[in-house]
Amino acid sequence: MSDYELLPESPLGGVEIEMDGFNITEVTDKSLVMVALPREKFSEVESSIDKSCGLKLPEMERSTLSKDSSIMLWRLQKNQVLAYFTYEGNDAEAHLSRRLSAPAYYTDQSDTWAMIRVSGQRSRDVLERICPIDISVEAFPVGGVSRTIMEHIGTIIFRDGDDSYVLLTMRSFGRSMLHAIEVSAENVL
Repeated sequence: MSDYELLPESPLGGVEIEMDGFNITEVTDKSLVMVALPREKFSEVESSIDKSCGLKLPEMERSTLSKDSSIMLWRLQKNQVLAYFTYEGNDAEAHLSRRLSAPAYYTDQSDTWAMIRVSGQRSRDVLERICPIDISVEAFPVGGVSRTIMEHIGTIIFRDGDDSYVLLTMRSFGRSMLHAIEVSAENVL
């Protein structure tokens, strides 16, 4: 029997950077599960998740929150949603499947993504330099979510507060995204 033990590591080592009116922190307390919605059972899935935790399927590029605020769904594709929620176990997809009680297909994506929160009064100023989509208050309200490219890196951007955004990029691009944000911040602040 081996004496080695595997320990989980976040993609960015729990980075926390504070600048003048601007913060960059790695999101390490959230799980991310893809929920594929079978076309033939779409209405059953909708009904099940509403009954189980008061969740409605969001409109495209929007999010919805469960009644107890424990699960958020992001809609980026017609027949899929991403579930963003706090869970510290090793079976996020089984946990979510039990919570939603819906006949859907669940795939844990938590270890696939680097998740970075950009927050503070100057967060929009910093992100506008590297984000090609309109993230103004009018065009991208709190709860908005979209796929885009930032600095040639595929990114999901989610606005989780007035001056707060969560950026998701593939784990292998996490350091490159962090660097892009830092350079933009140095140029703006």
